Amino acid sequence: MKLLKKLLLIKWHYFESEIIDFETINFLTGKNATGKSTIIDALQLLMLGDTTGYFFNKAANESSSRTLKGYLRGEIADDGGTGFVTLRDGTFTSYIVGEFYDNVKKNSFTVGVVFDSFDDGSHEHKFFSMEGPMPKNYFVENNIPMDYGKLRAYLSSNHKNAFYFYDTNKSYQRFLLGKMGSLNQKFYSLFRKAVPFSPIMDKRFCM
Repeated sequence: MKLLKKLLLIKWHYFESEIIDFETINFLTGKNATGKSTIIDALQLLMLGDTTGYFFNKAANESSSRTLKGYLRGEIADDGGTGFVTLRDGTFTSYIVGEFYDNVKKNSFTVGVVFDSFDDGSHEHKFFSMEGPMPKNYFVENNIPMDYGKLRAYLSSNHKNAFYFYDTNKSYQRFLLGKMGSLNQKFYSLFRKAVPFSPIMDKRFCM
């Protein structure tokens, strides 16, 4: 079994830098607007290898309009017609990273995605994987998250052949299915269905 042990969020909506520890069974509770869906959406993006964002906030609101850009920039309010009020602008780097433990092979591995956002509002991303736990610096140097180029250079120097960057979302998805135990494609459809919760309104019962 592969157990999620840690989730790292850097510059992801309200989270500037957060490490969340997980146990075998976890409960995510809190008042509205405290970040529950933000964490779930980060996990979905990581586990689905999907950056379209169509599934964002569906656990809380089926008609949600949250976007990947909104999460990266930290959109917190509509300013009344000309755009959104955001927590961050300019050029910066965001991370979503999960550390897993394989309790059969007794070793750890890490998967993640790095986003480089730019002055013009655009962004680029790369999914990556590495053997072992997250590095102790959590992908930050001199209090600044490493951009993709610096991350590649850092892993090349410190982890040599124990890391890989994926050119496409599809190639990352194929890797993840194999890493999680040779799962088939049904995993993705089941995972997507498991997160949103729509209450059953039909009160008829069968006896």
